[in-house]
Parts: sequence; structure tokens; C-alpha cells
Amino acid sequence: MSKSTLESLPNELLLIIFSYLSSFDLCQAFLYLNNARIQHLLTSIRHSFNVNLMHYDQLHLWLNSNQNHRNHFTNLINTVVFNDSYASRTLLEYWEKTFNGTDQFNVLFPSIKRLVMLQAECYSYTLIQAILIPLVFANNTLQYLHLIFKEPASNYPRILSKLILHRISVHTMILEVEQGMLLKILSK
Repeated sequence: MSKSTLESLPNELLLIIFSYLSSFDLCQAFLYLNNARIQHLLTSIRHSFNVNLMHYDQLHLWLNSNQNHRNHFTNLINTVVFNDSYASRTLLEYWEKTFNGTDQFNVLFPSIKRLVMLQAECYSYTLIQAILIPLVFANNTLQYLHLIFKEPASNYPRILSKLILHRISVHTMILEVEQGMLLKILSK
């Protein structure tokens, strides 16, 4: 009987295996294998970085890891998804610090095309000033912005007016409200 290895599996099976892993876990497990075919498969997939799928300790270790190691992974990221969590706020603060002060070049996620913010009402000032302005105006690759609000509370019009004030525009912008205006009906 011949010996089978992971590298001997056909591409179709590898892609099925890859589909069960988050992009972060996938890259942690396979990015540094010395196999050109697996490397090609990894770079041919559109990767999403959903902070919600990471434990805070994983994020902390990753942010403090070797920069070359981190950049090898982040160069593959097409979509970044944030939610209202401590890990998301930590990553946003870290991302803000990585923008170069002079040209505002996005060095953390240089290939980002899509940015999705769940519970966007929690990120009014940080989101607009620190992240979106440099992403839009510094020859970056952002093409799709999706802000999802739980309800049209006070931050929704503020964020909308900041987007207009700072002339932030990308190919596709979606400002979504999950729950419409809730009216209280008083009964006698």
C-alpha cells in the first residue's frame, strides 16, 4: 500500500478542506508549507478577515507576530468584517496606527476591496476619520463599503453626514438599517 499525504490530494479535495476553515486558520495552517501547488491554491482564493471569528488571544498573538509573517497573510485579504467587539476595536486601533503619517498608505490590508462594518453605530468617529478617509483618498483598493446599523439611532445620520462632508465615495456603498424606526404607540 502506498503512502498518502495531504499534498497528494487533488485540488478539488483541498479546496473542500479549505472551505471548512476561516481564512485566518487556513493561512496559519497552510501558508508556509513548501508546496507550490498549495501556495497557488491559497493565493487563488478570495480571503475574508472576519474579526468576529477570532478569539482575542489569537488576534493579540497575530498582531504581535513577525511583521513579514503577518504581511504575507494580509496581502491575501480581500474583505475585512468588523463587529462591535473588543477584538474589532483592538484591530481598528492597530490599523489606524499602521497608516503612514505622510501618505496615509494602507500597510496592514493593502489588497482590501471590501469593508463590512456590523453594528456601525458603534464606530462613528473612528471609522470615518481614521480608516475610511485614508482608504479612499490614498490610492487604495477599497471598492465596496457596507455599513450595517441595528436601528436608525443618532449615529446613523452623523456617520452619513461625515461620509458626505469628507466626500467619501467608493464604487458600491451600502448603508443598511436592520430594524426600522420603532414608534411607541400609547394606549389609553
